[in-house]
Amino acid sequence: MNYYGQPGGQNGGPPPPQLYYPYGDDASPDEKKKIRRNFNTIGIVLLALYILTAAVCMTAYIFFAPDIVYNEYGQAVYGLADMIIGGCFPAAMAIIVFAVYCAVTGYSPGELFRTENLNGRQIGKYVMMTLFFQQVSMICTIIMSNGLYSLGLEVSGLNYVIERTPSVYAADIISAVILAPIGEELIYRGVVLRCAAKVSQRFAIFFSAFIFGIMHGNPYQFVLGFLLGIPMAIVTIKTGSLIPAIICHMANNALASIPSVVEYFNEDAAFAVNVITIPVFLILGLVVFASEAASGGLKLPSYTEFHKKRTFPVLVTSWSMILITVIYIADLIMSIQPIEEMPEMIEQTTRLILRS
Repeated sequence: MNYYGQPGGQNGGPPPPQLYYPYGDDASPDEKKKIRRNFNTIGIVLLALYILTAAVCMTAYIFFAPDIVYNEYGQAVYGLADMIIGGCFPAAMAIIVFAVYCAVTGYSPGELFRTENLNGRQIGKYVMMTLFFQQVSMICTIIMSNGLYSLGLEVSGLNYVIERTPSVYAADIISAVILAPIGEELIYRGVVLRCAAKVSQRFAIFFSAFIFGIMHGNPYQFVLGFLLGIPMAIVTIKTGSLIPAIICHMANNALASIPSVVEYFNEDAAFAVNVITIPVFLILGLVVFASEAASGGLKLPSYTEFHKKRTFPVLVTSWSMILITVIYIADLIMSIQPIEEMPEMIEQTTRLILRS
């Protein structure tokens, strides 16, 4: 069981299977215990991923990454080793943790890649909505970044550029456009969303989006991850498959990476791409979003009093979820630091932020 299905019988499909059915008022102690165990499973998976990624990447940086080089604007210049360690390794760790999760729980990952409910037109709509939210996030990011800069603050770790060599660009594209969408979707829609949907699908949509956003460890990508996480969770619930969400994720990261690739050949053309893509995807995405909302295509699963008493009240008693949430929030807060040297081009940082 993947616990996605067709929410509330939408699109002519059957109601989704769930572990906890809407009968009775308060959850019994045994039921709370089962739900808490479900949330603890999510938290343990996230903690395992956090610890493994930190350990592997830190070790790799110590032994394999060269000393950091800075450009004339005070921005760190990342080379091939940085792209592989910082981009490819986290995605690989996510895939490994997901594989261990499946082995321990006996879950068949093939259920997450169903194709019978997939529709190319529907996927295209969600891709457009994802790119619409990306542009909204970029506007929010520019406003937030300028606000922080006016206070003498910046988000550390994001003010960097990549070395302009073919191998670095190739590693960046592979990690951002291929590996990261697969690895992250396996964890955040394949584990977090799926497990939370056992209790309430509507709660799972926003809960998984929140976790997806906050795990990035900085305020800019929190906004981006949360906004993108909502449509990607909805399409996963509707189709019962991770394939549409992976495609949406890849589209988001590809669009964010295009200006950097174009810049390699022509800096003026890269600026033109940025100028064009913002209004185009804002307008087209808004039209698609408004059309889907008007037609009922974005109707969410029900959220009853039964669900309310079995979601957040039980979630806050999960030790692993409390721990990983505190870690994520601490990372986000600590990412905001005083500016060491004012960068000249904020938009370079913005493009990197948009790859969620």
